[in-house]
Amino acid sequence: MISGVGPALIDRICMVDEFPSKGGHAVVRRVEKHAGGAAGNVVYGLGKFGIKARFFSVIGRDEDGKFYLKEMEKAGVECIFEVLDSETGRVDVYVDKSGERTFFVFPNSSEKFYPFLKDEHYKWGMYFYLDPFPSKNSLESHIVIAKNAKKHGKTVMLNPGYPYSKLGLKSIKELLEHTDIVFLSADEYRMLRGVEKLVHLTVITLGRKGSMAIVNGEKFHADSFETKVVDSTGAGDSFTAGFIYGMIKGYSIDVCLKLGNFTASYNIQRIGARNYPEKSVVEEFLKGYSKSSREEFVR
Repeated sequence: MISGVGPALIDRICMVDEFPSKGGHAVVRRVEKHAGGAAGNVVYGLGKFGIKARFFSVIGRDEDGKFYLKEMEKAGVECIFEVLDSETGRVDVYVDKSGERTFFVFPNSSEKFYPFLKDEHYKWGMYFYLDPFPSKNSLESHIVIAKNAKKHGKTVMLNPGYPYSKLGLKSIKELLEHTDIVFLSADEYRMLRGVEKLVHLTVITLGRKGSMAIVNGEKFHADSFETKVVDSTGAGDSFTAGFIYGMIKGYSIDVCLKLGNFTASYNIQRIGARNYPEKSVVEEFLKGYSKSSREEFVR
């Protein structure tokens, strides 16, 4: 039902007490290895929730590539990968005791992505979710994919992240013209002010202030859940998976925001980006909420 297109990255999460000043040092107290990448995280979560999902990406001819594939298959996600390098993309994530994190990206295979999707791939499912690759041709590749997806009547969702947001609204306008829904952090929204005029639905995560959505000039807001933060890695992705699940199941924007906040709060209490509640827990959360029309979410 949903196809994700983004970098397959291995997260090496390093826990430290606090970040050092420039030129200083910090002791790494714990290291964990996880599969990551924003689009991969989102479709992984949706797969765990029982949504049929595919993931298109590139990996390396190494143990990390095999590890990534196995992790996705645990959630029932069908992976359609090209092997284009000896090494799979990697991110070293340093997390302090407050849960704040800093990323260092090693592009490796993910730098070599190209739009290898075939016509049959665009016919499958209802949604496409796009996330930047750490490569020079990422934006052009996503424009090709978004155009083809729209030609096949799909709903296109975009997480511009920092890589696209820093380019500014004008530079990514062509991609936005073929996008229905955008997911942003508050900082990214500030860099892309006015994006809500180019897409049908804009969804913004606000950290401890919750989340909001803008559609046809109307604003919706949902408060966050009081939560102890262990690791904020993947908070936005877990929010997005929750929001999209609610949308696919036919709930209103208000409910989707609440569910996104719930799945994000669950994730950040644990180390890593893919700590999702069981489907039964999500369904229990949704009890009592009424469903709405899918027309809220498309042009």
